[in-house]
This record gives sequence, C-alpha cells and structure tokens, in this order.
Amino acid sequence: MKVVNQLNVLCLILTVFFLPLHLNLNNIFLVSFISINTILFFTVDTKNKFDSLKTNKWSILLIAIPFLLNALGLIYTDEPNKASDFTIRAVPFFCLPIIAVISPQIFLKNYKKFGYALVLGSLVVILYSWITSIIEIQELNEPLKDLFGPLHSHHNLVKALDLHAAYLSICIYTAIGFIVTEFKNLNKNMQFVVALTIILLSLFMFHLLSRNAIIYYVLASAVFLVYYKKWKLFIGGFSMVIILAVLAYNVKHNYLRDRIFNNLNFFEKETQFSKKDDRFDRLSASYEVFTKRPIIGYGTAAESKHRREVFKRNKDTIGYERNLNAHNQFFEYLSTYGVIGGISFIVFFAFLFFKSFKLKHGFFVYTVSGLFFACLTESVFERSQGVVYTALIIALMLSFHLAQKEIKITKQSAAKT
Repeated sequence: MKVVNQLNVLCLILTVFFLPLHLNLNNIFLVSFISINTILFFTVDTKNKFDSLKTNKWSILLIAIPFLLNALGLIYTDEPNKASDFTIRAVPFFCLPIIAVISPQIFLKNYKKFGYALVLGSLVVILYSWITSIIEIQELNEPLKDLFGPLHSHHNLVKALDLHAAYLSICIYTAIGFIVTEFKNLNKNMQFVVALTIILLSLFMFHLLSRNAIIYYVLASAVFLVYYKKWKLFIGGFSMVIILAVLAYNVKHNYLRDRIFNNLNFFEKETQFSKKDDRFDRLSASYEVFTKRPIIGYGTAAESKHRREVFKRNKDTIGYERNLNAHNQFFEYLSTYGVIGGISFIVFFAFLFFKSFKLKHGFFVYTVSGLFFACLTESVFERSQGVVYTALIIALMLSFHLAQKEIKITKQSAAKT
C-alpha cells in the first residue's frame, strides 16, 4: 500500500509539473492519478469515504458546476459527438474535488511539492523557449535585440513547445503567487534564489505579451494586498505600475509597446506592429446567440455554429475562419446554457471567493482572484489546460478547508471536555 500511495502522489506531482509544459503528458499523469484513486475508493475504507462524500455533498456539487453544465447540455444538444468530448474534458471538475474530500491528506501533505513542481515546470519552459529563440536568432544572423521583436514574442516565443501564451501565463503567475506566499518561510540564502526566480518568471511573462494575463496578474496582486491590508505595498506597487505604463505608452511605436497597449486603448489605431483586438465583437456575437435562446441555450458544444453564423454576417473574417469562442467564460455559458449558465457562473465564483476568503490563505485569495479575471478575457473552461488548472486549485483549496474544519471541530470538542 505504501508503494501505491507513493505512486499516487508522484502522478499528481507530475500532473502539476507538466501543466505548463506538455498537455498530453499532463493528461496521462492526471488520468493515472484519477484511476489509482478510483481503485482505492472501492477497495480501502469505502464506508468512511462515502460518509465524507455525504457530509460534503453540497461543496462537491457547487464545485462541479462546470462538469454538471456540460452533462446537462449533453441531453438537448444537436452536436452529441462534440458535446461528449467537452463533457469528458470537464471530468476533472467532478473527480478532483471528490478525491480532495475522501483523501485530503494527499493534497495537504504535498502542497509545497505541488507548488515547486509548477515553478520547476515553468522554469523548464522559460529556459527552453529563450535558448531555442537565441539559437534561431544566431542562425539567422539577427541582432540579439530581435529576441523582443514580433518573431520571438507572444505565441512565437513558445511555438517550439506548441503552447498557448495566455494559459502558460496563468501557470506562471500562479507559480509566482506560490513562491511569494512561501517567501517568509525560507532562510536568507533560499530567499535570494527565490527572488531571482520571481524576477525570471515575471520577465518571461511580460515577454509572452499576453496582455490580459498581465492585467489579471496585476489585479490579483492588488486583491491580495488589499485583503491583507498591505497598504504601503499596494500604494507603492500601484504607483510603479502607473509610472511604468505612462513611460511605456509615451515611447515611440515598437512591437512591445503596441502589443501591450493596442487593445487597452479604444482610440488607438492599428500600427505596422499590432492590429486592433476584436474581443468585443466576439462578446457581441455571443450575446446575440444568447438572445435567440435565452433560458437554456443551445446545449453543450452547439452554440459555436450559431456564433459562427453571426461572425459571417458581421464579416468577422478571423472569428469565422478560426471558429473562435466568446473569449469570456460568462458569455460562453450564456450563449451555451442561457440564463442557467450565467447564474451558474456567478454561483460558482461566489462559492470559490467565499471559501478562499474564509480560509484566509494568501495563495488561494490570489489564485481565485486571478482565475476570475482570466475568465473575463478567456473561455478558460473550454480548454483542457484551463480545466485541469482550475480543478487542481479547487481540489487543493477544498482539502485546506476540510483540514480547517477538522481543527475547528477538534477545538470545540476539547473545549466541551
């Protein structure tokens, strides 16, 4: 049994390690982890595990909302094959919280291992991406400053690993959040190493030029500082962001400047480096789809063809050819599941914020805030990487909540005695 438990933990550590690095390997280790725990559920201490599920059934149901919506939409969709794939993709929303309830110690005892696995996986991506880009620059006899040009930034920076810049940025700012919250627990030598790591991760995230990720990195940090009443850091950090933004905006047009500011300024014109972002057109198209069937929507995976028709009518060539989603999880749910989907999104995040604030744990306040802001600019739960990331954070937070609840019960029992 000891070997099985060690293998179980290893699978979860590797799931986290490969989250920013390689989607297929991430899925292999995740499926292995879920499979091992399914076997353990039916073979070891099954009665107590069922009791734990009954006690925490409402938490599991609220956390599993994304999976339950997919399953519900599967009933009335006219795209059953695509809907089945979407529902299978959402399974971690259901399985990981259950594992956290029946075996919370897996997450609690290995929390730091998971955090450092994410940091290490992110560093591997950074080093590989920068090294391959520098080698390519040398082979093409380009100046080194081109490392920060359009050919070696944003999606092009991680093209060798076939990664999505926005979702990689989510992993990186989460890694930053973890080591920041652990910083005070380290000795001075390790603090120096960790400080360098934070700088390295931050530089790479800005080099990725995922504008929205940068925004919710800043916003999540602001929520964290306000919640813990770190007013000096908040005012200092806010002032620095404003000063840097003003300085960057007033420099002459270049790729980095235009990529960051072009879709933040509605009056900004297209330049040779950057085109206007049409996310508001995607939101408008998704809202129009919602108005056609506002109560229950079209069902899982069925809304995309209707949105594509709107793209075609509005002459949104990019949206039509790429069959783009809403780039906003709330509008994605509205157009897919109607009002039921919109309300479910609000309930889901209200529950997550409630749990994170109740825990009074900086890492969860930071990550839940960041996830919420990410869902305003990306349809996070429509991609496997977004699903696995969210389900892991939720499972980890739920295990901490159960531990806190157990401590409270123990103290109350001791007081009565």
